[in-house]
Amino acid sequence: MPTTQKINIYDDIRKLGIIAGGGDVPSHLIDICKNKNIIPYIIGFKGQTAPNIIDENDNGIWLNIGSAGKIISFFKSNDVKALVLIGHMKRPSLSEIKPDIKAMKILSKISFKSFGDNSLLTALKEELEAEGFKIYGFNSFCDDWIVKEGNLGKITPIDSDKKTIDAGIKISQAIGELDIGQSIIMQDGIVIGVEAVEGTDELIRRCKPLIKKGRGGILIKTCKPNQDRDLDLPTMGIKTVENARNAGLVGIVIEAKNAIIVEPDEVIEYADKCGIFILGVRLS
Repeated sequence: MPTTQKINIYDDIRKLGIIAGGGDVPSHLIDICKNKNIIPYIIGFKGQTAPNIIDENDNGIWLNIGSAGKIISFFKSNDVKALVLIGHMKRPSLSEIKPDIKAMKILSKISFKSFGDNSLLTALKEELEAEGFKIYGFNSFCDDWIVKEGNLGKITPIDSDKKTIDAGIKISQAIGELDIGQSIIMQDGIVIGVEAVEGTDELIRRCKPLIKKGRGGILIKTCKPNQDRDLDLPTMGIKTVENARNAGLVGIVIEAKNAIIVEPDEVIEYADKCGIFILGVRLS
């Protein structure tokens, strides 16, 4: 199983290339870099990356998602050797990718019609490493945000939740093995919804009208069994808890050691106020 390489960010890296997807995590990594005197060089993709990430940074540029050659040239021209791929990416169509020659080389290694997020990211990582870049995971820069094992707040699961949680973990690992998604929602031992291309927050919204009266549903989010931990760790933040509350969920189970909570102290405090438990479960 791949392991994330730890680094000394103070001594080893002065420039960091960030290939930024959606969500808030890329912004947090940029802030970390600036606080540690690391210069971030950022590539964003319209329709994926938050506009402020590029517009508010001197070394940020917009590129087409299929412009692999330009991505590599941008980093090499700025003498950037260390890269992080971070943030969720909505799976694009082939017409949206508009692949250049380098991107076509990457896509040729997999079947476009059958690939999932994991296979595409792995192919991209291999190509970047072949070009001489070193790929790091976000958790190399922010260990404090890695999910700890056990109950993370004041709210705890009740005895009847155990069966639902155990079943949900097995099912989430099964869909992860197929490279479908990382999250499912369970209630009373029954699958309410499975994450596909829409992402966790949309899964929660979609499942809201399906939650029955009684003990509410539970979101279960785990790392895919064959997932490269340097590329796409499961991530949640305060927005996930807010959506869970609005949908009538009573708890969130997330994989310990192999997932990220953005600003965990704030998230856990908010979950306590909402009466939602957050449970870190270690699978390996």
